[in-house]
Amino acid sequence: WNHEHIATLARCLVLPEKRAYKIIRHLADYVLVWAGGRGDDLAKSPHMCRIGTSVYPDISPNDPTCQQFGFYQDRTPTPMMAKSVIYKLHSHNKAPGAQVNPKYFKEVYSSKYGLVRIFKVL
Repeated sequence: WNHEHIATLARCLVLPEKRAYKIIRHLADYVLVWAGGRGDDLAKSPHMCRIGTSVYPDISPNDPTCQQFGFYQDRTPTPMMAKSVIYKLHSHNKAPGAQVNPKYFKEVYSSKYGLVRIFKVL
């Protein structure tokens, strides 16, 4: 794997769901999300955004450090974060308004405490 491969995966996770789905459906049958709190996939997602933007500047135009992708001090997601695949998969049916599009993804597994979630790409 090289930087471009990792950036492509990052692109799939940080783009808005509709744009990301057009790529994901060609790359994967399932998406696993670690939702265990500190250090989980959502915590790593701003770094994913920066990696993705370094190769695909359209992810976060005119914002190479992805300041628009994250959370406000009150812990609500920024608009860019709220639209992202990673936020929707991580917070699906757990945070207000966070739901994946049922035409794109179906949750097929959630561990006992919801730390691991697996979604089928439709």
